[in-house]
Amino acid sequence: MREKEMSKTISTRIDDKDAEKLEKIAKKENIDRSALVRKFILQKLKEYEIKQMTDLYKKGIVSLQEAASQANVSLYEIMEYVQRENIHPPDQSKEEIISEIEQSKKLFK
Repeated sequence: MREKEMSKTISTRIDDKDAEKLEKIAKKENIDRSALVRKFILQKLKEYEIKQMTDLYKKGIVSLQEAASQANVSLYEIMEYVQRENIHPPDQSKEEIISEIEQSKKLFK
């Protein structure tokens, strides 16, 4: 989880149609427009971090656990994303697989 940090104001311009859409959604969600924009931005940041880390997982640079940790999400959440997006790690050698199995056995003793 995120620690309480100082807030920073970020301003941007959008066209009138998009501003109207935000107003409608904010009313429907029963929150103010700035809270809605904050929610959308944080949602997209999280998605971006997950995508970046699963790309590294796909290339074999990080493990699934490392990807989850770096993206600040649970292992379960990143596993769901990997399954939904049909992402697979690169093929491993027999030796790498045996090594991982041995490491896993040590964890569950």
